[in-house]
Amino acid sequence: MTDKLYLKMHSFVTERFDLSRIANILRDNSASHLLEITGISGSGKSYLINPFSETLQNTYETVNFFSPHPLYFNQFYDVLSLLCDIDTQNFSSLIEEHKTRYSTGMKYDFFYFLTEQLQKRELLHPRVLIIDDGDVLDQYSKDFLQYIVQYAEDSGIQIVFFSQERTFPFSQLEQIDPLTAEDLQKLLQMTFEKKGHNYEKESEIIHKISDGNLLVVERILAEMLEKKPRGGFDLSPFLDKSFDPYEIYRETVSGLSDSQKDLLICLLIMDNAFCDKHLKALGLDKSYKKNIESLIASGLVGLVDQRHIVQKKRFLLRFMKEDPDKYTRPAVNNTISLLAENDLHKQTQARIMMFNNKYRASLFEELNSDLESLSDNKNLLKICQYQLKHTKKPTKLLQLHQQMAIAHSRMNQNDEAVNHLRQCLHISTEKDIPAEETVYLLANNLFAVNSIAFALEIIKKYSPITMDPFWKVKIQLLKADIMAESEEFPEALEVLAEVIHLVGGIEKKKQRYQVQGETKKIKGKIHYYINEWDQAEQAFEEAETFYEMAKDHTGLAAVHNNLAVLYMFQGDWDKSEQFFLRSLKLEKENYNLNGVSVCYNNLGGLMDDKGDPQRSLMYLEEALNLQKMLNEPYNITNIYNNIGVTWMDHSEFDKAEDALKKSLQTAMDFGFFRNTIASLNNLGALYFKKGDWDQAISYHEQAIKKCEDNDFTEGLLRSFNNLGEVYEKQDELNLAYDLYFKGLELLPTVNDDYIKAELYGNLGSVLTKLHKFKDAYSYLVESLDFFKSINARDKVIEGHQKQAYYFILTRNYESADYYLNQSMNMATEQKRQFEIGKIYYLHALLERKNLESAKEHLNKAIEIFVETSNYYELSLANYTLAEVLFDLEEWENALQILKNNKKIIRKYGSIKLLEQNDILTQKISREYSMQMKDVKFEENLLNQFYEITQNLNTITDMDVLIQQSLEGLVEISEADGGILCLHGSANLPDSWDYKLF
Repeated sequence: MTDKLYLKMHSFVTERFDLSRIANILRDNSASHLLEITGISGSGKSYLINPFSETLQNTYETVNFFSPHPLYFNQFYDVLSLLCDIDTQNFSSLIEEHKTRYSTGMKYDFFYFLTEQLQKRELLHPRVLIIDDGDVLDQYSKDFLQYIVQYAEDSGIQIVFFSQERTFPFSQLEQIDPLTAEDLQKLLQMTFEKKGHNYEKESEIIHKISDGNLLVVERILAEMLEKKPRGGFDLSPFLDKSFDPYEIYRETVSGLSDSQKDLLICLLIMDNAFCDKHLKALGLDKSYKKNIESLIASGLVGLVDQRHIVQKKRFLLRFMKEDPDKYTRPAVNNTISLLAENDLHKQTQARIMMFNNKYRASLFEELNSDLESLSDNKNLLKICQYQLKHTKKPTKLLQLHQQMAIAHSRMNQNDEAVNHLRQCLHISTEKDIPAEETVYLLANNLFAVNSIAFALEIIKKYSPITMDPFWKVKIQLLKADIMAESEEFPEALEVLAEVIHLVGGIEKKKQRYQVQGETKKIKGKIHYYINEWDQAEQAFEEAETFYEMAKDHTGLAAVHNNLAVLYMFQGDWDKSEQFFLRSLKLEKENYNLNGVSVCYNNLGGLMDDKGDPQRSLMYLEEALNLQKMLNEPYNITNIYNNIGVTWMDHSEFDKAEDALKKSLQTAMDFGFFRNTIASLNNLGALYFKKGDWDQAISYHEQAIKKCEDNDFTEGLLRSFNNLGEVYEKQDELNLAYDLYFKGLELLPTVNDDYIKAELYGNLGSVLTKLHKFKDAYSYLVESLDFFKSINARDKVIEGHQKQAYYFILTRNYESADYYLNQSMNMATEQKRQFEIGKIYYLHALLERKNLESAKEHLNKAIEIFVETSNYYELSLANYTLAEVLFDLEEWENALQILKNNKKIIRKYGSIKLLEQNDILTQKISREYSMQMKDVKFEENLLNQFYEITQNLNTITDMDVLIQQSLEGLVEISEADGGILCLHGSANLPDSWDYKLF
């Protein structure tokens, strides 16, 4: 391509792309941005690199450019050093510190540790990093780019990432679309400056030939200009041709001379390490200037920041892979030798060795160690896999398989981990190598994929008779944990009892304290599962003591979290918060990012239960931001759900809807059907609370269908229960009962006492309303007893209310009063305003015969329901208040309340309550029909008097005013005539009074 054509293309692309708008976003150095510019190969991305760099240099001191090396496994340090000023020595010391003190093998925990250190050293400042050929960059480094922008959101780090496809879930995306016929028309007018010619037809032809691909258009225009240098225009040679961007690239490279090809490949391999000394060593110095100019002219190499950058690296790699012999060309071999001699690009050396099936143990061992230090499990697996092919020593094979298993496990690829550990077990058995660690890891991974029986069988069959006491205890603890999760509680406790006798054989104090802590923690979990909460608390506290003695902060954080959850279910909010915060502090100190997020999420849920929406949302937003850093869509959808429920609980319906729909969309995008069902049910609850019952029913029915499609019994039971609650509120009691009964039929297939108690409570409630008191009572009692046993205070409050309503209808007023007082005490203590409103309403029903007391209770209830935006309960309270006022003969107020109530009921469409509201209105109207006539008459007189006074105000003549006043008054009184006497006012000088006869 000629310089003239290049300038034309450059000008055209930069004008087409809204550079100024995007640059304005990036100029905001108070916030970090990740700008992703995507477009297929041939969209013109490369033309935008220099304009971006030049534009942003006026705002930022540092604007760096980076073109990833396609043969590297991991370019993390290269990227990091361009984002902040950290040298190799400091970087290595941080790596070593993390490896020896904090390593979990999880890359995001490493990112968290590293960025916390960078922040402490004040190394994160506003700067720009422009990355070309982003698709070539390794996934680990891409994950860090997403992370750093989320972590350092106020540091002013600007990342401009050019790629062919969207890479990041949380970025600002700018798509470069293929050229349209109109775009091509403008380009042709710029390129062929022929007066009076608009190139409309020609642009349409080129568009059909090229599909709007700029690479193809460049080729066509370059050939046309070469054949017709004076600007002629002839498309005939191109009409019968088909153009593919890669084919154009391949033809271009194939047309190069051997020395040009060698230079291109050497540029690719050497990357930024290329210098004059290397040119000479490789024998490429003689024709370098001519060859590099040719490569630039053909678009194979670009010049950015005085550096020669290979363009379209993916195409070049594809071109080389089509002919593996290209990797054995003398120039390639010479380049690799040069790299080895100068200790450069070790990752590139390894990659080309892998292409050529060559092996140098020391090189691959070094790469293995480096990648493990970075917790780059994905690329570590590639290196290990290649090492396996070139390893024969059994102990080394065992080590590699075990290392690969651990890497797979850290990536949640437990099935793959199991395969490698079975290989380990085979090698250990065949070569008589100790296998206790392999047995532990294999059973643990089988447990993770829910292969419970297989895991226990491995422990039973392959645990060596004689083994290290520490590993023997670890295996037994794992066995107990598996049994506990399988609800084999007595058997699990027996295993734990055996462990206590084995602990004494462990020589190292720290290990001994750790396993004792683990023993107590598992015991605590068992007691928690079987609702023995006092024993659970005692066991967790003992575990806490042992972990403190071992200085095991990871175990301590876990047991603090267990205690916090236990106290939360008991309704002891302050203690729960105290232990969640302790756990959070430890997770931060250990740089466990996921653990920190879990703590924030739990604190958010706790604050919601406590009735503190501001703090709840603060914690949940923190958890959401961390999950975005972790790029965990599963957890993101859960947290959006929690945020939505919190907003809903506090009547911020629009915000709740926004969060819940984000949760639903994320769950659907990633195929998380359980999260989808949870979001659908929560949206159903939201619309029910908003008063849109049709939408509520629709969402719950969608949840039911989703459960049936995925054979998700537990979700189906919950969805039946949720929809039943809607129909119960609608007073469609038979429909509600049918749905609850369907849930009841599913109970034997679901091992969840909590949902069972919820369902029993609802069945008792609907049977009470159906006046099937004998059937209702047992369900109500069993439900309340369960929630009392686990001290679930919110559910106990609800259970007390249902019992109270049962006793109101069965006229056991003393028992009803007892349960209402119990409920009021707990609701007041927990500051649950909505529940307090419901209790006032039930008190009104209880004291219905004491009209003044009932009226007072109802007014209090109504005030709370208005404040909390609970319109269904408000309409019930309004209706009952109208009944009370009717009995008090305050019929006018009663009618006004019923009139207003009708508007509220219509919003959510409870037909039965609307009918009851209308019937009571009609009853009052009939009862007080005469009074209503008098009221109507008085109202008409007032209206007439108002009209007369309005007319009189417009009259200025005194005689006419007197005449009109008299006529109006005579008309109102329906008299034959009258006398109006005006006289001076005794009280107000210069004013008139009147008398009418």
